[in-house]
Amino acid sequence: MNSRIIRICFAVLFLVLILSVKPAFLRIAYAGDNPVISESTELDFFEIQTTVMEVHQKNNYIIAGEKVIQLLDFRKGRKRFRTMLRNTGGEETSLNTFTRGQKVFIRGFELPDGTIKARGIYQLPETVVTAEGLRKFSFAVKVPVWEPTIVE
Repeated sequence: MNSRIIRICFAVLFLVLILSVKPAFLRIAYAGDNPVISESTELDFFEIQTTVMEVHQKNNYIIAGEKVIQLLDFRKGRKRFRTMLRNTGGEETSLNTFTRGQKVFIRGFELPDGTIKARGIYQLPETVVTAEGLRKFSFAVKVPVWEPTIVE
């Protein structure tokens, strides 16, 4: 009888411990093929001025600076957030306007597993070759507000 009570106590204790520890796989909620990053996930902010090597429109990513940069598309409540894609004039554009060899500035974050998610990708004129030249653009000096789309 005592051993049965002890086993039940250990089972309850085990369940309490397991439920109190949040494994990494429980921190990501999925919305389609693109994971939504929860607030508890450790993120390293990421910025790079580089050249586009490949554009993969179908799979929503680019390779730039020898790194795979994934585009974001997730919902939080009724708000939908997507990677901001901007042309050299600062206007909204689509992924199909990005080409191999084009200069870009990418701002986003890196997940603990090394995955890079882009918050914004900005096309740069060929004349921008230094960080000093990049400072002429407002998005490089101040992080723009990330405006969501309202979903019904």
